[in-house]
Amino acid sequence: IRFLGVTNCVVQRGIWKAAIGLVELARYAETLTRRKEIFEQYAIGLGSEPWAEIPVREDAHRVSCCHLFQLNIKGVTEAQRDAIMQEIFEQDIAVNVHFQPLPLLTAYKNLGYDIANYPVAYDKYSREISLPIYYNLTEEQVEMVIQAVKVAYHRVMG
Repeated sequence: IRFLGVTNCVVQRGIWKAAIGLVELARYAETLTRRKEIFEQYAIGLGSEPWAEIPVREDAHRVSCCHLFQLNIKGVTEAQRDAIMQEIFEQDIAVNVHFQPLPLLTAYKNLGYDIANYPVAYDKYSREISLPIYYNLTEEQVEMVIQAVKVAYHRVMG
């Protein structure tokens, strides 16, 4: 392996990652069940809001593994989405944006890609907020996230 330029440290890290992956794989069914429960709690808690676009969990062609809950906020700009996220952060809840169109990345910009040519992708990106969805999240914590999103939306959008 050394002659290929791969050090023992790199190999050992790979072994550790594989070991962790095997442990996670062994408990995948349990983890998937919990993520689906959290997904449904978000869908129920936010689904009645006229501004909330709930992600599809299942349709005729696919079933989500619920590793993300990508909430889309209707009728907001990227700046308003960012302000909503900041309001959520100020309530001690971490959210993220997991979808970024490739034309927004420097490497693709340098290749001549322009986000203006991808309006649907930009629209999805500019309105998306990924809510936390992990195994140890309790029902009470999920409810806190739901309430924080609602409060943040109304603080920013009125």
